[in-house]
Amino acid sequence: MHKVASEFAVSNGILKVVDGNPSLLSCTLLPSPVPKVLLCRAQSIQCDFNLLYHRVAMNHEFLDDVLKPVLAVDHYLRSLWGIYSRIRTNEITQDIVLGLNRSDYMLHVQGDLCDTKRTSLANRLQSTVVAAQSDIETQDEAWDGLLIRQVEFNMIACSFCGLAQRIVPQHRISLSLHGISSDLNNRVPDCFSADKFSEALLSACRMYVEDCSRRNLITSNISILVVVGKNEKNIYDQRALIGCLLLKNPKVNVLYHSFDYLKTGLKLDVNSRLFVDNQEVAVVYFRTGYTPDAFPDDETWDVKYQLERSLAIKCPCIQYMLANTKIVQAALSKPKYLSRFFNPDSSSYLNILSTFAHQYTLDEEMGISDSTEIQFVINDCLLRPDNYVLKPQREGGGNNYFGEELVQKLKSIMNHSEKKLYVLMERIQPYIFENSILNSTSASGELNVKKMVTELGIFGAILACKDEIFLNEFSGHLLRSKPLESNEGGIVAGYGCLDSPFLV
Repeated sequence: MHKVASEFAVSNGILKVVDGNPSLLSCTLLPSPVPKVLLCRAQSIQCDFNLLYHRVAMNHEFLDDVLKPVLAVDHYLRSLWGIYSRIRTNEITQDIVLGLNRSDYMLHVQGDLCDTKRTSLANRLQSTVVAAQSDIETQDEAWDGLLIRQVEFNMIACSFCGLAQRIVPQHRISLSLHGISSDLNNRVPDCFSADKFSEALLSACRMYVEDCSRRNLITSNISILVVVGKNEKNIYDQRALIGCLLLKNPKVNVLYHSFDYLKTGLKLDVNSRLFVDNQEVAVVYFRTGYTPDAFPDDETWDVKYQLERSLAIKCPCIQYMLANTKIVQAALSKPKYLSRFFNPDSSSYLNILSTFAHQYTLDEEMGISDSTEIQFVINDCLLRPDNYVLKPQREGGGNNYFGEELVQKLKSIMNHSEKKLYVLMERIQPYIFENSILNSTSASGELNVKKMVTELGIFGAILACKDEIFLNEFSGHLLRSKPLESNEGGIVAGYGCLDSPFLV
């Protein structure tokens, strides 16, 4: 049966590139059990998170206060800040911004649960086969002891909005093949992430045309420029998104180019309008540029500057990239910083704060954690490293430290300025369930049932100009699961697999 499921996965476009050819992207055989109550809770606060990070990005004083200690030791962030500083002084600027975001969570099992409650949760979430034997539990009290904990908030190149929409029919088919559940539409919820993100991109295009009209500029046939990296393996996810966009508006041109190509392939006119291949660009959608290796030379950094100073709407803009750093996330986990953006008495403030795991900077100079707190958490981490994860500023996955590697890294940086580049975070302890993984080799062999954990992503879109919000919405969900023994969860990198929720 799993051979047939693998063939359906290929037919549903669950693919990646391997050696230049399409190959099945790792995905679970069945959807995995997720409490509906907690999925709905995560969805309900996405607009608050969209707004929070927009407000952070628009607050120069806050960004300056929080990032200044890191800029001294991080060349990549310092270069981004340099572009941001130059843009702020330009006479012609584009203040309309588009965010296609994703907030990632794990569902944390409280450590102080009694054995009876812990066993009850474990039994109900053991597997989809077991969960399908009971109705969906909609009472909050039934899931006491299971908490939403944010892993990170992502604002650039958020992957899998395309394939998250496609995995839904795949898993409904797989449930039918295995005769597990006939209530497919209720138990495996719809996901319209590609539709929602494509609509947001098209809304940004319309706003660009309106903005040009206000500036007395006549627009030609407009384009969306997708800036991509070299040797992109996740191209089918990108194509799924752009495919939705083209079905909604076939008249919009979509250009795919690398930073290298743009060194000679872009130009700005006297009004700062951006042209690539002689086509006017309304929106620049970055699917690369979130790691230092994307900028190997000054020419590449200059391309980034030219794009940022253009009239095209950026997704994300340079301010969003600065806000999307681990040090900012650590600061926002503290009430004194979060209260600068939401009233402490508001439900938005309380809902956001409730999702944060404890986070600590390692240098008192950064103004987020004091010396007593830092010393305590370092001592505790050295004694109990499995309770923590050490995170660098870097995005892109695969950069975190766990266990003994964490201990060694922590010891090596504590007497050096490099410690400013890291955040120590309380490790989330998710529930464990059983599932099997389909991949390029599974069709020819037996599938093994694995113990797994999952990470829930909530997509959200925001389109705004300074304090004026034109669009702020929840845009779908993503589930990524991995074997229990794996610390990292990157799907294309091979750590984890694409999944979808089976509501319990």
